[in-house]
Amino acid sequence: MSDEERLSRLEHRLEVLEGLVRQLAAGKVPHTESPGAPPRPAAPASSPASPAPASGPHPAPHGLMPSPAEALMTRYSSPGATPRRGPLLNEQWLGQRGLLAVGVTFVVLAAGYLLKLSFDRGWVSPLVRCVGGTLVGLGIGGLGWRLHGRGVRIYGAALVGCGAAIMYLAVWAAARLYEFLSPAPAIGALALVSIGLAGIALAIDVEALGATAALGAFFAPIVVGKEPGSVNLLLLYLGAMGAALGTVSAARRWRIATVVVALAYFGVASSGILTHAEPTALYLYSILGGSAGLFVGLREGWAETRLLSFAGGWMVLGVANDAASTHWPTLLGGMMLTAPVWWRALTSATVWPNRRAVEPPRPPSLGESFYFYVSVPLLGFAMYTVAPERFDATPGLVPLLLAFPYLAVGMSRGGREPFTLVAAGALVVAALRQWPGLEATWALLALAHLWALSDHVLKRTDGARYALASFAVGFWHLLSVDLSLRPSSEAAFVGAWALTLWLALETAAALAVGLLRDTESLTPRGARARPVLWVLAGLTLLFGVTGELMRAFRLSDLERVTAQLAGGLSVSAWWICCAAACFVAGFRRGIRALRLAGFAVAGLALLKVVLIDLSTLDALYRVGSAFILGVVSLAVAYAYHRVVVRE
Repeated sequence: MSDEERLSRLEHRLEVLEGLVRQLAAGKVPHTESPGAPPRPAAPASSPASPAPASGPHPAPHGLMPSPAEALMTRYSSPGATPRRGPLLNEQWLGQRGLLAVGVTFVVLAAGYLLKLSFDRGWVSPLVRCVGGTLVGLGIGGLGWRLHGRGVRIYGAALVGCGAAIMYLAVWAAARLYEFLSPAPAIGALALVSIGLAGIALAIDVEALGATAALGAFFAPIVVGKEPGSVNLLLLYLGAMGAALGTVSAARRWRIATVVVALAYFGVASSGILTHAEPTALYLYSILGGSAGLFVGLREGWAETRLLSFAGGWMVLGVANDAASTHWPTLLGGMMLTAPVWWRALTSATVWPNRRAVEPPRPPSLGESFYFYVSVPLLGFAMYTVAPERFDATPGLVPLLLAFPYLAVGMSRGGREPFTLVAAGALVVAALRQWPGLEATWALLALAHLWALSDHVLKRTDGARYALASFAVGFWHLLSVDLSLRPSSEAAFVGAWALTLWLALETAAALAVGLLRDTESLTPRGARARPVLWVLAGLTLLFGVTGELMRAFRLSDLERVTAQLAGGLSVSAWWICCAAACFVAGFRRGIRALRLAGFAVAGLALLKVVLIDLSTLDALYRVGSAFILGVVSLAVAYAYHRVVVRE
């Protein structure tokens, strides 16, 4: 509870007591006993077996109601009693706060108008005007400090802020309006006023004064010009101001004052004068201010502070990188700006995904997750600036180097899933950027094996998700990119693309057999991962061999018509054999899904034989296709009859 609330409660109690005293003096409060009333009966002694009285206010005995004075005193003297507050915009609020704000505003405006009028009419010299304004500001601030010490807290604090604003105005006039004060002493004067005001705010614990002190930093870009020396001095001033005022605001947990500090600190970047500063000063400015503000904003959950610090820090870092000849400080600055985001992800459970969080389950924060994942490409950009020629020659090196630290943290004991997710994504990007062809698919399929094996070695379950994702991207790349780049003269079955297809088939089968440690721990749809993998493996085998058969006969030395006839017959035979294999495995293993798959493949074979083979194949090939289909169908039918007899 603040001092202001305590004083308000005390004033309310005094008003209640005064009203009771007036009522007693006027004889309006009846006594609890009249002179002629019969005496009160004695309270019976409580027996040991009688229950203990309940805690809280005791009800009065029948016929002995408390007086209004006793009732009100009991109400406001009981623990936890809170006086009833009036409406926000009442007469007292308007008189205390509203008129106070109006008065302070117009006093500052009057000082500015007087300064301008004295300049227009030549009443006093510029030096006298500025010194007089400073003295008036000191006088008003001193009066406010004195009134605050006497108990008039809000009024006194407002006068202190009013005096500081007048002094800010006097310094600005001396530096820019009359130009008899150079930038260095002007900035020094602003710093003195702001530091003094911040000290007063810290001493009396008034956030408005802290915000006013931070607002004074906005005068600095107006005071100084765009000369390099002045800009470097401006950065030094704003850095010192940001450190002092930011420390005070963060220690007191003043949200508004902290936002004003961040605005004053990074608002100078929008003026365009930072291009005249030295790169070293810009690096220090962005690293220290951005990382400190981002740390405070993430710790306190202040969205506006972390947004200003994140955007401002990276913006100034980019300006420093453009002005620098060597770019190692850019990488160091990116790491420093990423450090608060890492700290938050390691110590909190609000960065998505948070399924392995140690703390009680908490909903993920969209803002904190955004900063965590956006920092990754920004850090990659900072790394790229160090050696752009080297990274252009090896495009996948930047995401690969980024993956290592995230992977080390994510796979360590107690590591967080967001780090592992970033590492998995960076490895996929590294493979796709480094190799345009089949090599990327090989790398992705190898990643699928490694992620699935990591679950068995480290007793984890999240690697299954990354294994499935890597396999899906690799399989898509094989069919959509690599197939279009396959040479027309490449051998069937043993060519590079065909071998990669068999590797994808093996990966799907291995994951389905048991390489995935626990698909139940995946998303709600994760339980269907194994059946989907089996179906995908079966389709890959069926149509992969089909395509390679057609390719093999097309590349053979046979005549074109003969090659087409032989290819059509081989495809029909392959499909029928696949259906037979599904039936045999389904009966032996007792797997109904395999037998249903056999029916599906047999149906495809039947349609092909009826619609294509019987109408286009030569007579001998037509006989062979129909004979194979008939024999397999009879064998399957016989197997079903045997099952019925056995049952």
